[in-house]
Amino acid sequence: MEHLDNAAAAVPGADLDLVGLAVHGPRNAVDKVLKGATLHR
Repeated sequence: MEHLDNAAAAVPGADLDLVGLAVHGPRNAVDKVLKGATLHR
């Protein structure tokens, strides 16, 4: 699937939509950083 590795590189950054976010760390630290964030729209 090497052709998929460069798929996003072919599109200018301003044209890409953010579809997800992964956060890893101690739960209390992650909760503190994301406090008040909208999880769904």
